[in-house]
Amino acid sequence: MASKDRAEQVHPPLVSAVVVSFNRPDHLRLVLDRLVRLPVDEILVVDNASSDDLPGFLELYGPKVRLLQPGSNLGASARNLAAEQARGRFLLNLDDDSFPRLGAIERCLQAFECAPRLGIVGGVRDVDEEGRLLKLDEVGIFDWFLRGGRKQAPPASGFPAFFFPAGASMARRDVYLEVGGFLGPLFINNIEIELTTRLLGSGWEVTYLPTTVFNHAKAPTGVTRDRSMAKYRVRNQLWYFWLHFPPKLAARRIVAYLLFDLIEYAYRRNLSAWLQGVLEAWRDRESVRQYRKPLPRQILRRAELNRGRLHVRLLREQLLCRVMPGRRRKRNICAAPST
Repeated sequence: MASKDRAEQVHPPLVSAVVVSFNRPDHLRLVLDRLVRLPVDEILVVDNASSDDLPGFLELYGPKVRLLQPGSNLGASARNLAAEQARGRFLLNLDDDSFPRLGAIERCLQAFECAPRLGIVGGVRDVDEEGRLLKLDEVGIFDWFLRGGRKQAPPASGFPAFFFPAGASMARRDVYLEVGGFLGPLFINNIEIELTTRLLGSGWEVTYLPTTVFNHAKAPTGVTRDRSMAKYRVRNQLWYFWLHFPPKLAARRIVAYLLFDLIEYAYRRNLSAWLQGVLEAWRDRESVRQYRKPLPRQILRRAELNRGRLHVRLLREQLLCRVMPGRRRKRNICAAPST
C-alpha cells in the first residue's frame, strides 16, 4: 500500500471522471462501457439515493470504478463529494446519460494548458440512444445558449460562456474546490449559472468549446417529474440575483425574469411550478443567506453576457410557434429552454 501511495505522489492521476447517477442503471452502464476505454485515471460514481442495486453491477468494472453513496439525493452538489475524494488534477463531470467522444478529453486538457485562468470547459450535443444527432442549432437548446446564439464556427479558444453543461464538462479540481463547488441548497436547475458567476468573481474563466464533443443521450424523466422539477428554475433564478447582484440591480432583474418565467410557464401550462418556485424562494431564503456576496458590475456584465437578449429571442420564437403551429414543425424550435 505504501509503495502505491508513493507512486501516486510521483505520478498523480490526471483525470478523475465523476458520474452522478439516479435510478438509471441501463444508461449508466452505457456511459461506463465507454469511459473505461478512454484516458481517465479513475471513475467515481455518486449514487444519489437510487433504488436500484448499483454496487452489484459496478463490481464488474473493477477497481478503476469507485462508488460513493452519501445516503440521500444531494442533487448537483453530489459532485462536491466526489471532488473532495478524487485524486486527479482535473474533474471530468458527467451525468449518467452523457459521455465524451474520442478526443474530447485531450482537447479539454489542451484548452487548460493554453489558458492558465480557465476554470471549466465543456461541449455538448443532443443525440438519441443510437448516437444520431437530434438537434443542431435550434433556439433554446444547450448548444444555442452556450454559443450565445452564434452560428459561426468557434475560435480555437472557444466561446466565453455564462454557464456550462454540468454533465459534459471538465474542471480544474483545485479551482472547483476553491470556490466551493455547487451550492447544496440550489439542488438542481440554473446551478451552472450560479457557479460560473462565482468562478468569474474569483478570477477564473468558463468556456464553451464545441470541438470538445460530449454526447448527451438525454434519458426520459417523465412528464410529472419534469413539471415538478421546473419550480427549481424559478426559485434558483431569484436566489441567483439576490446572492450576487447589488440590491437595485437585483430587484430589476428579478422582476424581469419573474415576468419571463410567468409567460414561459403559462405557455407550458405549468403555472403551479412558477408559483411554487416563488413561494419556496421566499420561504427558504435563510438556507442561502450565508452565501450572499454581491459582485462588482464589471464581473456581472461578463457573467450575464447576452443572456437577457437570448431569453427575449426565445420567448419571441415560442409566441410565434403558438400563433403559427407550422413553424414548430418546420424549424423544430420552441423546445423548453435549457437554462
